[in-house]
Amino acid sequence: MATFSTDRMSLIEAYRRLGYESPELLLGDMVEQNDFLRVAAVAPANKGFFNETLRAKKLGEGKITGINAGIPNISSVTDKVSDPVVVYEGASYVDVRLFDGVTDVAAVRNSEDAMNLAGFSNGWNNILVYGTPKDAGGFTGLAAMRNKKADANVIDFGGSSNLSSAYIIEFGMQGLKLLYAKGATPGISSEDMGRVKIDAQDGSGQYWAFERDYKIYFGFSNRNDAAVKRIANIDIATTDASSLLSKVIRAKNKLPSKGSRAFMFVNSDVKSLLEELVLEKATNVRTVEIENYGPVVHFLTLPIMTMDAITSDETKVA
Repeated sequence: MATFSTDRMSLIEAYRRLGYESPELLLGDMVEQNDFLRVAAVAPANKGFFNETLRAKKLGEGKITGINAGIPNISSVTDKVSDPVVVYEGASYVDVRLFDGVTDVAAVRNSEDAMNLAGFSNGWNNILVYGTPKDAGGFTGLAAMRNKKADANVIDFGGSSNLSSAYIIEFGMQGLKLLYAKGATPGISSEDMGRVKIDAQDGSGQYWAFERDYKIYFGFSNRNDAAVKRIANIDIATTDASSLLSKVIRAKNKLPSKGSRAFMFVNSDVKSLLEELVLEKATNVRTVEIENYGPVVHFLTLPIMTMDAITSDETKVA
């Protein structure tokens, strides 16, 4: 299987470059409904099921020199960070009795599997946001990355109930990457396991079903700690959208690129607050049509994307 490296490649692009056919059958539908997956940079882990990255702790400096004077060593101090790639799996079962008298068995089976796959992908999205090393096999989700007010990359909005968050992220080799295992399918893969006998959920016995197993290898690697910001403790019931945008400005201007290559992710509740500013013709909040994507609300240079795995009943970040 071919390998490659890039500083900005989407999941669909990775899927196609590795020679997988018809991504629209599985990956395409999942990505179409998930803004995070549509814009996140993706790359294979460089150590199979781990990705090793050198992250600068201290940058070296030069100095003014004179004739016959020595040249200073500008070596930086770095940490080697190792991020795991974990696997998220699920089996979809469809009762064979559903196909009695059906002429297009494949179409009916795909329809039933699609409903199971929706729940599967929703569960994965939740792990991307709220997964912790303890409950997700060593994987650290966005909330666990930024779970303390003392973190310089967390901006507290001060709410105490009905809480949600906004994440402002720069993707790429110098920011956050979504990893997949080297040699594995990027994103979601499936395997038809055929006809199997399984236990009925109500305990009434066994029945025959068709089984299709789904699998996602994934992880996060963040080269620059400043590339992921969280605005935490947003009270969706009382928050003034203009006040929230003032916090966004603070977070954006502390990103490595000052927001020129960043995306902001919020759930539908927070996004609705911000989109109402478009109706009010608020300065620098506008809707921009992006080719092959559709209308996206922007604030200054920052696209505001939907990530409904972010809940509106979060625990207060302290």
